[in-house]
Amino acid sequence: MTEQPRPPPDRAGAAGSALAVIVGALAVWASRDFSDLGAVFPRTVGALMVALGLVYIALTLAGRTHATPSLDGSMPRRAGVAIVMLGWGFALEPLGFLPSSAAAMAVLLVVANHDRWTPRTALVRAVSVVAVLTGLYTLFKHVLLVPLP
Repeated sequence: MTEQPRPPPDRAGAAGSALAVIVGALAVWASRDFSDLGAVFPRTVGALMVALGLVYIALTLAGRTHATPSLDGSMPRRAGVAIVMLGWGFALEPLGFLPSSAAAMAVLLVVANHDRWTPRTALVRAVSVVAVLTGLYTLFKHVLLVPLP
């Protein structure tokens, strides 16, 4: 019986994990001037990004991850999603949480959509956007007491 060739390690995943470690560390560092309560969310998410990124890099170095074949799909659509998310992050401060989030969600629905829009689909998605934004706003503002822009 012949031995199957071993797939190469997931170098792209390790590079993405290294980027996550850097971004997470920057989030923790940037939150140093926040109030104790305001810093909980960025510090928690930043620490998780650092920890999980380091775990994935360690798994890659140990030979426990493998590169996967390229996925089918639209790279411009994927890039569009990333660009919208980045734009949302920069729009938070000047526009505020609700307007920037509503705009980002609306654009994401258009960019990520694969199916034909019908009036019913548009209505369901609009109601979903309102429900998600209301829930997130309530959670962050009134439950977690996160100061929102």
